Order: sequence, then C-alpha cells, then structure tokens
Amino acid sequence: MSLIYRRKANQSKIMDTVYDYFGEMRPFVKRIDKKWLIPLMVFLKTIEWSIYRWYKTPVRRFYGIKGNELIYMITSRCNERCAKCGIWKNPESDTEHLQIAAFIDCLKTLHHNLYQVTLTGGEPLLFMKDVLLIAEEAAVHKVPMIIVTNGVLVTEDFLKRYAELGHILVFSIDTLEKEKWGNFRGKDTYDKVMSNLQLAHKFLGGKLRIQSVYAEETKNDIPKIKELCKQMNIQHVSQPYMDFGGVWHGVKQIYENKNDNIICAARKNICIYPNGDVVKCFDHYRIPLAKESLGNIEKENIIEILCRKRSTEISKIMKTCNFPCKYLSCNVPEIVYE
Repeated sequence: MSLIYRRKANQSKIMDTVYDYFGEMRPFVKRIDKKWLIPLMVFLKTIEWSIYRWYKTPVRRFYGIKGNELIYMITSRCNERCAKCGIWKNPESDTEHLQIAAFIDCLKTLHHNLYQVTLTGGEPLLFMKDVLLIAEEAAVHKVPMIIVTNGVLVTEDFLKRYAELGHILVFSIDTLEKEKWGNFRGKDTYDKVMSNLQLAHKFLGGKLRIQSVYAEETKNDIPKIKELCKQMNIQHVSQPYMDFGGVWHGVKQIYENKNDNIICAARKNICIYPNGDVVKCFDHYRIPLAKESLGNIEKENIIEILCRKRSTEISKIMKTCNFPCKYLSCNVPEIVYE
C-alpha cells in the first residue's frame, strides 16, 4: 500500500498521485503468479484504485470501511487502587491531559471508519462531563460506544443521559466476595459498586455488561460472577490477565487451546493516551519500532499520523505478533461485545 496520501483528491499534487498509483501497483503485480493475467488484473486493480482514490478518504482505503476501533485512555487517574493494575500509579498532570476538543475532532474525522469507540482509563468517569460529550458526538455519527468503569462514580443523572444515547457501559468486577474486595480494589467500595450495578441495570438493561480479569487470584470467582450475569440477563466478558504494572498472576492454561496462528486485529486499532499520543496498541512497547508514539492529535491531524510510513510498517509487523495480548477483547471485539 502506498504511503503517500492526501485526505482529498483536490489536495493532491500530480506527483503524489503518480507515486501513490505505482506504489500500490508494484507490490500487487509481484503477487500475481500467472504472468499472463497481469494486464487484466492491473486493469481491474486500477479501477479499484481510482474509486478509492477519488471517492473514498485515503485512510478508509487503508484501514477499511467500519474497520477500526478508536480506544481512548481518557485518563490514567483512578479513584481505586486495584492490585491487578498499575496504571493509577502514574496519573497524568493537568498540563498533560488532552483537551476534549482535540479528541472530538479526531472522532469527527474518523467516524466513517469506526465500528466502535471505547473509553478506558484509569477511571473514565472522573471526567464524566467529557465522557458525555464524547458519547453524544458518537451518537450523532451513529458510532457505538463502550465505557469501562470501576462503577464507583456512576450516578442516576449520568445513567439517564447515557441510556438515551444507546451506548454500552461495562462494569469491571473481579469478585463478589466482600472479604476479598478490599484486597482486590485497594478500597472498601463493595456496597457502593453493587448498588450502582443495580441502578445501571435499571436504566441500561441489556446495554450493561460485566467484565472480569481471569487470573490465578480470580479463577474461582469468575463462575459466581457469570451466574450473577445470567440472573441479571446481561453479558459477561472474561479478559486474561495482562501485566500493566499489577501484582496478579496470569493463568498459563488459558492459552493452551488457543490458535497461535491468528493475526492480531489490534493492528487496526487507533489508541490514544491521556496526553493525545497515538499508538496502534497499548502494548506497543513490545515492538521496538513502536516504542515511540506515532504522533499527537493535539498537534497534528489524525489522518496524517495514521498514514505515515512508520504507522503502516508497525501494522505489518503486528500481523505476525504472537504476544499474549492478542487474546484481549480488542482483538476480537465484535465477538465479545455484540
């Protein structure tokens, strides 16, 4: 795929168009085994290229129609101190926190490409006003949205508005035993979260989910949580434990029956940190080329960031990734949340 793009055809220079065309045709021709088919295949490919070049935005051509998930870690701050997670240990300062207008612009630019927007943290509801602005914008563009929350800050007013917008809310719950709760969460918020869960179920119904981290510490708790979800007629999602600075332990057996040949779909993700930095995956540090961010949406247009050479090279590398993180829901979101 060519790495030279302009957002609209009328922004393009002639040589950009030439480089774009031959940059796509050369590798395409090399993949054709039967040489006598080359003229016909190039003709058909030229038609396809022309349609995408002049009719579709370039970023859609590369990433696909409705082929991306936009994941925004809106904050690394948190009101809990979960043992499974270390993100809360390094909260961003006020000066490092992205202005909400920059993310709204990013969402507006990409909405044709997105099948889903996910807000995570830290605790997203620490910025409840911003979260609702994003939820409203997503609803305007008919992009489904998911918020993953610890459930402590949920309020009736928030739930009423969020329910009107038709998005999904995910409570993170790893045990139903009150004695374990304080150790897991670092705070005694069991009663508050359970009360808010019932309140959320009242307003959201089937748009409510529960997500649990499957670890050595929780493997005996998960069946009870699943049973609660069954009783409430809501969906439960189990995520394998990943080391994000926590002190829990992964369950090795979870990978024994997994297909190691699956391609990491997270290469199509667009992940944004609290300061606006853009990466393909929050585990990007595992890939040497991806240690630095691709850019920052407060300083640059998201299209320019995604169409850079390094961005496309990282996507190619991620096709062969075999890290455990490929088993997270961001790799199979349609299956997990639909």
